[in-house]
Amino acid sequence: MARTADRLVPARVPDIGFEPTSYAVADAMLKLARVKPSDVVYDLGSGDGRIVNLAAQVYGARGVGVELQPYLVDISRRAARESGVSGRVRFIEGDLFKADISRATVVALYLWPSVNSALEAKLKRELRPGTRIVSHSFDFSDWIPQETIQTADGTNVFLWTVPRRPRHKPDIEFVATPQAVVYQMFELARVTADDVVYDLGSGDGRIPVLAAQRYGARAVGIELDPTLVDTSRQIARDNDLDGKVVFHEADLFSADISAATVVTLYLSAPVNARLERKLKRELPAGARIVSHAFPIGTWAPEKTIHADDGTPLFLWTVPPRP
Repeated sequence: MARTADRLVPARVPDIGFEPTSYAVADAMLKLARVKPSDVVYDLGSGDGRIVNLAAQVYGARGVGVELQPYLVDISRRAARESGVSGRVRFIEGDLFKADISRATVVALYLWPSVNSALEAKLKRELRPGTRIVSHSFDFSDWIPQETIQTADGTNVFLWTVPRRPRHKPDIEFVATPQAVVYQMFELARVTADDVVYDLGSGDGRIPVLAAQRYGARAVGIELDPTLVDTSRQIARDNDLDGKVVFHEADLFSADISAATVVTLYLSAPVNARLERKLKRELPAGARIVSHAFPIGTWAPEKTIHADDGTPLFLWTVPPRP
C-alpha cells in the first residue's frame, strides 16, 4: 500500500464513491435479513462500518466489513471501539471481489447495479445455501428478490436467499423457449383440457403454466435446479394455478413420467438420445412427444414443422406395445 504525506492510498480506484447508509435504512436491512446473534454479517464495501457495528451492537451478531479505502477502515475500527463491539467485529482493508466471504450467513450491499451484477456469480458460488443477501437501493439484473420493502424515506431494500445447489451439474444450461414457440408446440401436440403435460427440464416453468392457462390442462414440470423450481412455483402461485400445475425438483432421467399424455422437450440432441428408451418404455400408448429444435436419437418423428423463429419442432406418438 503506497503512502502519501498524510494518508494511505487505496490499492486501486474504488468501484463507487462512499455514500453512507442512514441508520434507519441500515436497521431496516438487518431486520429484513432477520439478523440474530448466531449470524455473521459481512458488509461488502463497508464504508464507515455502521452496518457491521449496528449488527453487533443491536442484534448481537458478529460482523466483518470489507472496504478498499484505508481511511474508512480506520474510521470503522474506531467506531467499533467506541461502541464496545470491537471484540465481535473486524474490518478488512481489501477488494470485495477478492475477499473470502464463505463464512457469511448474511451479506449487506450498498453498491451500484453494475457492481452488483459483477458480484452475482461470486455470491452464488462462494456463499452457503441459506445465506441471506440484503441490498440497499439496487437489485441484481437476473436474480429475482424473494422480498422487497420500502423504508419510510422511500428507499427500496431487497432480500435474496442463496438457494440449494443442484444435486449434480445439469445436463444443459437453461434457455427459455419463446412463448410463441410454446404455443406452436401445444398445437403440434394437439393439447386439450384432458391432457397431463410433462415438461422435462422445465426451467422457469413457462410451458406447464401456459398449458394450464391456455388449455386448462394439468401440468408437471421436472427440473433439477432448485432455484428454477422455486421460481416456477412462485409463478404458478402468482397465476392462481396451485393444484393445477406441479413442479418437482428431480432428475429427468429418474423422474416418473408414466402419467403424462404429452411430453415437451427443449434439451439437446445427446440428452434426447439418452431419453429415447425411457420415453418409449414409460409413456402410455398414444402419448405425444414434442421437441423444440432437437430430434430424439434414432426415432423417426411422425411430423416436423418449423416454428416462427425458424427452429424445427418434432412430433412423435408412442405406439401400442406388442
